[in-house]
Amino acid sequence: MTVPQPTHQVVVCVFKQAAEGPRYLVVRRDRAHEGLWRPILGTIRPAEVIEAAAIREVRDETGIISPRALIDFGFRRHEQIGDFDLVDWGVGYDVGNREPEIRLGAGCREFRWLAVEEAWRTIEIDPYCEAVLKLHLRLVG
Repeated sequence: MTVPQPTHQVVVCVFKQAAEGPRYLVVRRDRAHEGLWRPILGTIRPAEVIEAAAIREVRDETGIISPRALIDFGFRRHEQIGDFDLVDWGVGYDVGNREPEIRLGAGCREFRWLAVEEAWRTIEIDPYCEAVLKLHLRLVG
């Protein structure tokens, strides 16, 4: 019996600097793709580094093409449910203090830039709320 290999996923917390503090990008997928508010998520391809996956996923879902900086803020999560084995890797994606043009990719229907408290209330999957909070504490703490 072979043991299934885990799926590795990048959880990208895109943020911009604002006078009142960091604002976090959350997207809502269309109903065919789950319909939930969340950060940018995507599968890491075989032989792809985490940072490259983060840049690719942000580009595909939002049209933002280059970060000012990428931040490893220490978010890791491993979840196993039956044969499903998922490993999440968090990446902070800094767009600086500019307002980047957003062109939502296929499957995304809307986006919002939110303060950490609003992001915490809006994101509908608890581990991803925790990821944004962990990044926020790294940025302001």
